[in-house]
Formats: sequence, structure tokens, C-alpha cells
Amino acid sequence: MNPMISKFVDSKFMTEEQAQYVENAINNNESIVVSGHRSTGTRPFMATLMGVAKKQYSTVQVKGFDDINADTEYLLILALDNLDFEALVGDAIGAKAPFISIKEPEHPVSLMKVMKQQFKLGKGIGKKIHTIEAKKVDGVPYVDKIIEFCMDESGKIVKTDL
Repeated sequence: MNPMISKFVDSKFMTEEQAQYVENAINNNESIVVSGHRSTGTRPFMATLMGVAKKQYSTVQVKGFDDINADTEYLLILALDNLDFEALVGDAIGAKAPFISIKEPEHPVSLMKVMKQQFKLGKGIGKKIHTIEAKKVDGVPYVDKIIEFCMDESGKIVKTDL
């Protein structure tokens, strides 16, 4: 297991099974959206996943819509206040490269909505997006669940829980 990811297992933020699942998603060039309130540690976790991707693949840090179609192996999308964040993630779903991003209360994204929008454009079909949802109970943050979203050829979004 990647040592950067294993630190989150050691701290009990996630289980070993969840960590291996996330690492496999990155190795399989699949997209990841880290979801949860800032107090749950989503930003450091997202930064770690981006670091893992950076060590293995060519990456582009997305700062605007022009970066979405960059010739790269991974798109890294930070929470940007100056853009329509949901539209940016939607465009990333339709892009060739997978992406790693965040979904916070301040930066809401309806993945199913933007996936359906991309389907209407003939994009995003078969692309897997994993949402990693973090929660905090009694002051302790942890990964609550992981959901895989994938749009089939007919436009139906198939959701699978880990």
C-alpha cells in the first residue's frame, strides 16, 4: 500500500480495505471526489490523493475551464470560489483524463446531475467516479462510505457501495 495513504489507515481515518480500494481507483485511472465538511479532514486527504497521483502520473492543476482538456493523465481540481464549480466538475467528467476533486458544503456538486448533462453531450459514458464520504462523530473524523458512480451506455447511472 502507498505509504501516503497508509497514514490514514494508521490514524483510523479509514480502514485498510477502503485505503486499498482508493489506491486501486487511482491506479485504474478512475476519478475520485472527496466529500464532507472541512472539519472531517477532507482537504488534507484530498491533497494526499493528489500527491499520490502526482508521483505516478502527469497531472494538471485545474485553475479554470481551459485546463480541463489539457493533455495529461490526471486532472487535479481544487475548490475554486471564482468559477461555477459544479460546471467545472461536469466538464471534467466529460474530459478524457480522470480527476480528483472535493465536494464540500461551500462547493456543492450534484454528480448525478452533471453526469446526465455529460451523457446528453455524448461524454462520460463508462467513466467511474468514486465518492469518498467523510464524517465526524464525537470529534473523530473517518471515512463513512465510498460509492462508485458509473454511467452505462443507455445513460443510466449505476451506484455501487463499497
